Amino acid sequence: MGNNYFSTRIKELREKSGLSMDQLATKLNVTKSRVNMWENNGTVPRMNVLINLAKFFDVTTDYLLGNDNTGNISHSNAKLSSLQRNLGKLNEADLEKAEGMLKAVFMDIFNDEDDDDDI
Repeated sequence: MGNNYFSTRIKELREKSGLSMDQLATKLNVTKSRVNMWENNGTVPRMNVLINLAKFFDVTTDYLLGNDNTGNISHSNAKLSSLQRNLGKLNEADLEKAEGMLKAVFMDIFNDEDDDDDI
């Protein structure tokens, strides 16, 4: 059984980009039948191809797989999303440590920005 999110999203992104299956296959150096399998069977490609697809369409792999519904996100938002996912994996004690470290870093960053205003 394939991934319905993946098949739907690949087809939508391809069509939104105005590409045929042949054109997308050529750009990603895969066969048209491979693209057809993605779109019609929900067959998820190997990780390196999945990453190339995400980069090509400027979305996250989580979006392609249906784990995230935010669609296109900027590079900085992708970093924030990654940070948030990793923080979510921490136990309560480690999360409190991370929060303390982030607060210290943010205070240092924002204090430096305030100092720049004085120049």
